[in-house]
Order: sequence, then structure tokens, then C-alpha cells
Amino acid sequence: MVRKGAEFLRYLSLLTQVGLTMVFSAGFGVWLGRLLDARLGTRFVFTCVLLVLGIAGGMTAIFRIFEELDDDAGAPKPK
Repeated sequence: MVRKGAEFLRYLSLLTQVGLTMVFSAGFGVWLGRLLDARLGTRFVFTCVLLVLGIAGGMTAIFRIFEELDDDAGAPKPK
């Protein structure tokens, strides 16, 4: 049987991983977008586009994390 403290730490680590994945994905998109906007002289076009792509990439990564958790739990896959 899994102890309560161990289960709490497992969920805390999952929450941390999800949060950091989103922050770094979106942050990298903003950083790269601002860099491109500064170099190319555009206002905020690349920042907006790469922010959206960063969020989409982060959500995809989180979906894969949860999919892997589902596989580890032995849940049947939908057809």
C-alpha cells in the first residue's frame, strides 16, 4: 500500500512538471518572438505567433505526460 505522503509527493511532482512545461514552452516562444521582432523590425507579430505555438506545444507535451500516466495505470485504451 502506498503511503499518503508518497502519494502527495507524486501528485506534487506531477503538478510541478505540468506547470514548468507550460511556463517554459510559452516563455521560449515569447523570448524567440521578441528576438525575431527586434531583429526584423516588426512590432509584435512573431511574439504573438510564437507564444501561441509555445502554448500549443506545451499543451501537447502535457497531453503526452497524462497519456503516459494513463498507460502506467493499466487503463484500457479507447478504440
